Amino acid sequence: MQLRHDPSRYDEYLTLKVPLTLWLVLAFLLRHALLLGITFLPTTGEEITALRDLIRPAYLAADLLALPVAIVAARRRPRAPGWMRRLWPHGRALLTASALLYLALLGIHIATSGRSLINAVDEAVLTSALLNLAVITYLWRSVLVRDVFREFPARG
Repeated sequence: MQLRHDPSRYDEYLTLKVPLTLWLVLAFLLRHALLLGITFLPTTGEEITALRDLIRPAYLAADLLALPVAIVAARRRPRAPGWMRRLWPHGRALLTASALLYLALLGIHIATSGRSLINAVDEAVLTSALLNLAVITYLWRSVLVRDVFREFPARG
């Protein structure tokens, strides 16, 4: 068997590991759900109130598209259920849809805010939009990511 990538990129099943950058992409695309989860941690400080203010429920819809991909990425094993094997090859498309849905929701929010474009788009909004575009570019330009989504450990 000839390996297309460096041997350190493969796991014990000779399947490409999910690279760190893709894990960071998953965390970024799940940021609203992660923030929501953090708000349920036991604490007495006002920092939780500040976190709750960052969460917009509409954006959770975009996170829900990325969630199954993150679950499958964490559970890629020979004994994984059939639904995980069927979902995995569509992972790039689902993550792309998540980023595009977020951008669409952001665009709708900006358009309906009643503010001028220059006032509605601040540094945080612009950074978030550019990061989503960077995620999409990474998902479709990276040969490693393409190959990762083509592989799943053989049934054991």
